[in-house]
Amino acid sequence: MNLEEENKEKRKKIPLTREERLTFFFFPFTSDNSFLNSTELNKKEDERFEKFGFDLKKKQAIEARSQGTVFYVTIIFIIVIVLNW
Repeated sequence: MNLEEENKEKRKKIPLTREERLTFFFFPFTSDNSFLNSTELNKKEDERFEKFGFDLKKKQAIEARSQGTVFYVTIIFIIVIVLNW
């Protein structure tokens, strides 16, 4: 196996950094609207993961987004319950 193939295999197993995970967690939504730069950043990161073969990062980004979505839905639910109490 040559160096390029070894690097491809290593890239498949590199996990998200804490900062990357937090970005996907707190900004889980992607949009074509350029109002929020964070969604554009997430979109570019997705493209980069796909292009360079970061399989584990791609999987973890999807997990962090879903956890972030659940987090925001839970927060909204709690706020609605508290305000209606």
